[in-house]
Amino acid sequence: MLTFPDQLNRIRDRMKSQEGLLHKVAGHYADAIEAGGLIHMYANGHSLMTVAETVVRMGALTGFHPVIADGLTSFIDVVGSNGIRVCQHFEKYESIGGKLLDEIDFGPKDVMVFISATGQTQAAVDIAIEFNRRYPDLPLVVIASLEQSRGATPKHSSGKTLYHVAKEARLGYHIDNGMPTGDLSVHVKGNTGNYSICPLSSIGAFCVTHCLNELTLRELDRRGIPPTVLQNMHLGETGVNYEAWVRDQRRRYARCMHNPDAVKPNL
Repeated sequence: MLTFPDQLNRIRDRMKSQEGLLHKVAGHYADAIEAGGLIHMYANGHSLMTVAETVVRMGALTGFHPVIADGLTSFIDVVGSNGIRVCQHFEKYESIGGKLLDEIDFGPKDVMVFISATGQTQAAVDIAIEFNRRYPDLPLVVIASLEQSRGATPKHSSGKTLYHVAKEARLGYHIDNGMPTGDLSVHVKGNTGNYSICPLSSIGAFCVTHCLNELTLRELDRRGIPPTVLQNMHLGETGVNYEAWVRDQRRRYARCMHNPDAVKPNL
């Protein structure tokens, strides 16, 4: 008996229950895009997939910038110099937050997003704490399990998870990815043993980001600002605006690397 598709109802219902929160965050996204700025997206581990789903994708808006470090995201090699032991060691490393933020100039309307399945990973918490310290007036958005981030034991030495960091921020938002504690959603009592499989966190995070894409586009359109959206390459439509989409991204990224109007961080 196939049961996993029923788990998708959990994700759908969680998205619907957060519609007001999603509208608020989409408003900040629209502010950033309207100002020529960026929504910066940090992830480590498998959460990288959600960034890839947002930044360059057919139907993607311009204005999203990945904050991705290779050593924190290459979780597909089991052995070797990029093996899982090495990468999982990096994601437990604290004080990395400042190093990553030193590489970015933040505009006055920019947004920082932290994507984590559990909300507990030390590297994610570390950069979120440092961002909140440096840029207390910029929106800080977390996409993570509310159940686990709020209730599980913190791993960071500060005693905080991403839930706590978002709660402390002046413009902090925690969006639930809908996953249960432990992530695994299907439990099988079989002849050879009992098994838990089928994580929901990636599917939930995808749903959050596409809800925000829809609401951001609707908000920009409501303001009379035509968003630049990458057309469908598989249907031969990208010729309509491919260059315009790339040029708009390049302009925004250039300001991210060297922005004379950047917000001055608290150092």
